Amino acid sequence: MSGEVDHGITTEVATPVPGTVTWLAPVGSTVGTGQPVYAVDARPVVRLPGASPAWRDLGPSCTDGVDVRQLEQALADLGHTTGLDLTVDEEWTSVTTAAVRRWQTSLGLSRTGTVPLGGVVFTPHDVRVDEHLVDLGALVEPGAPVLSVGATRRLVTAALRTSQAALAPVGGAASLTLPDGSSTDGTITSTAVVTVDEQPQLRVTITPADVLIDPLVEGTPVEVGLDQTVATDVLTVPVTALVALADGGYGVQKLLADGTSQYVTVTTGAFAGTSVEVSGDDVAEGDEVVVTP
Repeated sequence: MSGEVDHGITTEVATPVPGTVTWLAPVGSTVGTGQPVYAVDARPVVRLPGASPAWRDLGPSCTDGVDVRQLEQALADLGHTTGLDLTVDEEWTSVTTAAVRRWQTSLGLSRTGTVPLGGVVFTPHDVRVDEHLVDLGALVEPGAPVLSVGATRRLVTAALRTSQAALAPVGGAASLTLPDGSSTDGTITSTAVVTVDEQPQLRVTITPADVLIDPLVEGTPVEVGLDQTVATDVLTVPVTALVALADGGYGVQKLLADGTSQYVTVTTGAFAGTSVEVSGDDVAEGDEVVVTP
């Protein structure tokens, strides 16, 4: 199928506080650890590494939490805990306050020792600014998207029918052929259902194994190959006939000759559209099974 070079699926960054947007990181720029993403009322919103989003004020009075751990780890990575006996954990201590004050000094901010909501944004990795969603000087309310960000390196995306999801499992392999005929391998790193022309599509993001595509401009076409399992001479049932069994695994509700039914265990194999391969001692060609509407 056809794909193209881009920076993958983008994510909107929204402000949690009201105010006036006074600065935005340039489109195309990379925002690393400790760097500002945007500013509201001249106060920078700094990107720090972390999978959990910022959702509250952080300071001596806050309860333990993973956001505290993320902040402490970032302060340590940035060198603001040198000489301090800081243990990176989920508890805010006086040492955390001291490290925050050092960090605030480096940013030219007031040394409050606390981090108000809207002072930081956590993302798992460095980000690339994809688009500005507001203009400088815009008045924003909490929850308003300010800009969108994506991956820092070039990726490949392709679109599939949603019924073809089994072809693109996260972690699966893909082959990539570039316009000059060179090829490389890739790994499927994310999928998402998006709406295009009022129709759902499965957008597949592929991370190349090397840097061959890095010099290519966004939009460059790439031929994408996905491995497909071919199963022959097998029993199949509609996917909606499968039921999850209480003790694990799958089964089907099989109709018996006397008009009753019973659940029997099956082992699933290849999926194809709305059908799935099944096997088991209690199923055979011609058996009737209950299908969920």
